Amino acid sequence: MLITPEMCRRNRACYTDERLREVLGAGKTPREVLDLAIPAADRVWALTRPGVLADVTLRLFACACATRVLPLFESRHPDDERPRMAIDVAVQFALGCATREELAAAWAAAWDAAGDAARAAARDAARAAAGDAAWAAARAAAGDAARAAAGDAARAAAGDAQIEDLRALLGK
Repeated sequence: MLITPEMCRRNRACYTDERLREVLGAGKTPREVLDLAIPAADRVWALTRPGVLADVTLRLFACACATRVLPLFESRHPDDERPRMAIDVAVQFALGCATREELAAAWAAAWDAAGDAARAAARDAARAAAGDAAWAAARAAAGDAARAAAGDAARAAAGDAQIEDLRALLGK
């Protein structure tokens, strides 16, 4: 399938019609979109529109993205294997080796793990809030610029990682 300016417009792209024509011309293949000189997030957006990639590719891409952030969860919850198991089942489902029932059970377990993690984070936040508010405010103000820079770097790295995952899935 070609990714065309018309397809992007139908999907409410943020680019102007002129910019879409400049970037895509009459249309680009998914592999060509990977190499465009536009932000990674925009390339991922274009490739994940309905009908561009096969469902199996999209499922495997979602699993690859989840696997990349799994260490964040596991560093805080090293004994909780539910998210890893859910990703494994999702990969097996994408490959036709797991049932919808197995996928639903794995999804429910991962959702429970996320809820448990969110409750733990809320408890930690409440404990922190009970501490010295002035110290916390000073620390927060000092860290705003650092957090913003780190967030920008993390978003760029995540976009690059997503493009690499898509390259691998598309065989490029």
